[in-house]
Amino acid sequence: MNYELRVKNAFIGQFQDGKFSPVFGNLIIKNGQIKEIQKKSFQKYLSESHSKKKEIPLKSSNMNEYDARGRIILPPFANFHEHIYSRLAKGLPVSGKMDNFLNILKNLWWKLDKSLFPEAIKISAEITAIEAIKNGVGTIFDHHSSPNCISGSLNIIKNVLKKRGLRAVLSYEVSDRNGLENMKESVQENLKFFKNEQEENFKAQFGLHALFTLSDATLKHIKEETKGLEIGFHIHSAEDLYDVKFNQEKYGLSLLNRMAKFHLLNDKTFLAHGNHLPKSDYPLLKKYDVALIHNPDSNFNNAVGTLNISNLSKNMNLVLGTDGMHSDILKTMKMAFLTVRHQNQNSEIGFEIIENILQNNFKIQKRFFKNVSQLNIGDKANFIVLDYMPYTLLNSDNFISHFIYGICESDVKTMYQNGKFLMKDFVIDEEARIYKKAVKIADKVRKNFIKYKTAN
Repeated sequence: MNYELRVKNAFIGQFQDGKFSPVFGNLIIKNGQIKEIQKKSFQKYLSESHSKKKEIPLKSSNMNEYDARGRIILPPFANFHEHIYSRLAKGLPVSGKMDNFLNILKNLWWKLDKSLFPEAIKISAEITAIEAIKNGVGTIFDHHSSPNCISGSLNIIKNVLKKRGLRAVLSYEVSDRNGLENMKESVQENLKFFKNEQEENFKAQFGLHALFTLSDATLKHIKEETKGLEIGFHIHSAEDLYDVKFNQEKYGLSLLNRMAKFHLLNDKTFLAHGNHLPKSDYPLLKKYDVALIHNPDSNFNNAVGTLNISNLSKNMNLVLGTDGMHSDILKTMKMAFLTVRHQNQNSEIGFEIIENILQNNFKIQKRFFKNVSQLNIGDKANFIVLDYMPYTLLNSDNFISHFIYGICESDVKTMYQNGKFLMKDFVIDEEARIYKKAVKIADKVRKNFIKYKTAN
């Protein structure tokens, strides 16, 4: 055979001119690229399938062929705001109040990140990699924190994700909350990764916690250390109203004006959340072409309020993240859709906003990676197979309806990226071994966590 893989009988969700245009047929892959799309009649496929007495086998005996059996395939998605270090948080014995955002940070997250050690960081990355693959996420933008294990922590994460065939943009969260030397070491971890560890599938941002934990002296230090570097910043911003009020009262500046003062805004900068950004800051988002990451699941969980994404203009760079709660970006898409309808009590909005988010999914990834697959001829052959076989008419005009009410409710069956199957028919290598290994490491993290009465 003169091809490395043929994916047959699939609805191929090509992304063209800002929207998905699905065609039914076969995807021909050669040398890691999509070389040909052979269009077929879906109705003919149905009639041929139904005429056979036996059910078509799930797995083909041909190693160079994958039968999608009428299911839809899409390019892998990106999770634009992840916290890999959060994976061992489930079931921790939280003590202290959790009645506001600051107490949630102090009594859970700032205790957890101090409880981590190299093996805990590694197993968290291994769990996240499995969960990402199961949910069709091929690219992870991670925001890491482990104050007692800073140096080399980003490389630990990189090595795990690389072994699993994923792509990532990594950053370390800088904060003043653990002292001056800790802050400086965090700065150096970002710089070392940016200067020494970037490659085709791994890029760097400079991580910052919310500005209420960063002094002007620290921001000046970061400005000096990053001078001349084409690096974007990954920042928690206006997640809770506390962040907005603190900066205005202490520094006399809005969040984005303070960021601009220290040269933190550019087209590779991400602002995570933005729930309480004043509209007067929106022009700065446009001016610097910054990406704003909506995390509706986390916002609801922390009861901090949530961004009304209908207030954003179409040309703003709105993307989605999970904020470490899970890896299911399709679930987050559905949550964003339902939330904006609920907030505005309007069932006529939402589709066009999700279409814009999907468009930005590719546009923002392209700022970091050269070949972002949109399932067009010549693209890198990265794809996911959804366990969704359309049983009503599917075309470019009604794709978004299928996406919200069908695809987002479906499981990812198979994922192929960087020339190999990362998951095939729901099977992932070493999944059970990783989870068994996590049990022992999580117990050590739990014991460390209990030692801290408060985070600082």
